[in-house]
Amino acid sequence: MFCAISGEAPEHPVVSIKSGQLFERRLIEKYITDHGKDPINGEEMTADDLIEVKINPQSVKPRPPKLSSVPSILSSLQNEWDSVMLESFTLKQQYQQVRQELSHALYQNDAATRVIARLKKERDSAREALANVQAHLGTAAPTSAPAAAQEESMEVDQPALPEQVIAKLTETSNALSQGRRKRKPPTEYTSAESIQGFTEKSTIPSMHTSRTPGITAVDVDASGKLILTGGADKHVQIYDKEEGKVVANLTGHTKKVTAVKFRGQQGVEHDMAISAGADKHVRVWVPGGNKGYHVGHNINAHAADVTSLSVHPSNDYFVSAGLDSKWAFYDFDSGKPLMETVDQENQSGYSAIQFHPDGMLLGAGTVDGVVRIWDVKSQSVAANFADHAGQIQALAFSENGYILATASTDNLVKLWDLRKLSNTKTFTLDDDYKVHSLAFDSYGQYLAVGGSDVRVLKAKDGSALATYADNSAEITGLKWSPMADSLLAAGMDRTVRFYGQ
Repeated sequence: MFCAISGEAPEHPVVSIKSGQLFERRLIEKYITDHGKDPINGEEMTADDLIEVKINPQSVKPRPPKLSSVPSILSSLQNEWDSVMLESFTLKQQYQQVRQELSHALYQNDAATRVIARLKKERDSAREALANVQAHLGTAAPTSAPAAAQEESMEVDQPALPEQVIAKLTETSNALSQGRRKRKPPTEYTSAESIQGFTEKSTIPSMHTSRTPGITAVDVDASGKLILTGGADKHVQIYDKEEGKVVANLTGHTKKVTAVKFRGQQGVEHDMAISAGADKHVRVWVPGGNKGYHVGHNINAHAADVTSLSVHPSNDYFVSAGLDSKWAFYDFDSGKPLMETVDQENQSGYSAIQFHPDGMLLGAGTVDGVVRIWDVKSQSVAANFADHAGQIQALAFSENGYILATASTDNLVKLWDLRKLSNTKTFTLDDDYKVHSLAFDSYGQYLAVGGSDVRVLKAKDGSALATYADNSAEITGLKWSPMADSLLAAGMDRTVRFYGQ
């Protein structure tokens, strides 16, 4: 029998009822006095938990090893060396364990500090965002919002817009916002019952080339006469509805065209147009020349694919957004970027962009599913909507400026109330449904969704009004007529369709 502590034969053996191990009485009593627990299993124990072992004959101390010979001396030294090495190994293990526990504690403390700092920043940002948005929408800001502007995590190549541009933006916003919000549709406006009876009235087939087929973007000029399309074939085409033919086939992009827009000028026979492509270029097309249009400006402000375009309500400026996480603000006449803003918090890039109807806010959707609302004048983020789980495919503002519709690859269409900065409605589409375009009508009564087919929802409650499935490929662009009596849909089947009664 050997003591579990010393490893030697005990003179006064006792047994612990906690672990059942044998100990030398003097050693275990000293250990209990110092630690108050069993050295084997760590359970709480006292001297009363020890049972004396009665032996006969009485044990005696082991005889010391005979160190009279070299082998016995070497054996003793070897035993001592083994004991020292074993104790050293145990101490190293305990040292590593303590270091690891300390490292975890420091990491947890650092993570908690970072989370607290981020939450404070988000809180202050949310307060300021609410104040900014409510100021733009004409509602009272909460008194608890901080007066000092918070610095956003972004890089601005040009720190501010020119004063004359800011004055123009402010003037446009004031003029548009006063009469927009309380505007009601006229009595002759197309009803929901009429939209339910829409059918395909006419088509424009065989647009662009068939070798790399597909209409990737579409727009209509202010007169409703000219239709602007961009294609996977790298071409930009302008179609005259009255003449029934393509009046301009514009080349120059070296990769597919991703977005097209008319300038939106009233009372002009041929409006200016802009196009963006996966070749990182934005082109401004000006009426005139042998092809009917020619390149007025070829802009190379992006370092990656340009994915979206939007024209300011003043019709004097436009923006582009790309996969380089940049949006740039341009002047139509000069074609020069007046401001380039790179969002350092968004490294995935922008996939959609749209001006607010008043022109002071800019909605931008990212590849990682976040929608940012930018204040154009200050180039600061006024609000963030991050409920989508996939790339933002499209976004659209209602005409009264209160509602933002967003769609992404997670098969969800969401409506956001900009006054409350909250998601008010979510429409869940089919699992395999692909959304590419959203379009509100001129009075925000209906929301058209284009993708695997064309669907029209009632904007107020999200009820489905109609579904049009005449397309043989995905729909990439939608456009309502001013009185919502016609809906244009263009898609990858090279066809432009008109729905109406």
